Amino acid sequence: MRTAKRMELIPPYLFAELDRKKEEAISKGIDVISLGIGDPDYPTPKHIIDKMNEEIYKTENHNYPPYDGTKEFKKAVSEYYLKRFNVELDPDKEVLCLIGSKEGLAHIHLAYVDNGDYNLVPDPAYPVYKIATFFAGGIPYTMPLLEENKFLPDLNKIPEEVARKN
Repeated sequence: MRTAKRMELIPPYLFAELDRKKEEAISKGIDVISLGIGDPDYPTPKHIIDKMNEEIYKTENHNYPPYDGTKEFKKAVSEYYLKRFNVELDPDKEVLCLIGSKEGLAHIHLAYVDNGDYNLVPDPAYPVYKIATFFAGGIPYTMPLLEENKFLPDLNKIPEEVARKN
């Protein structure tokens, strides 16, 4: 069986490569501090494990949540955003529940990027931005994040043909 041609556009997964390099260093006796995918380097605190253990035995916790998430969760998200970022969100219209951030970041491209569209991708950035652009049929346009520009993209350097393509 052959794979789809789009698979040829996908670079090796960055975090798999970091894992390979980390294991190689460890095998040479090097003490490694992992700055990889974001797994904690210390155990989950006891009070969290205790609470999880308590909740797992409750029958009401053995169901899938509603497709759109629970009202309580969406309200808590909107309250968090207000408290942390001073951003008001309507929990019914502006909070989307996902199984993980990567799912949302990868799939949003399918809703907004058509074949041949340019997608502005910062560099460095989370690898899924570029990969998801390829999967959606788009063309990633990489914008370097440089110290001289306070690590923000220089939107004035985007060529007019790229800016007008969408």
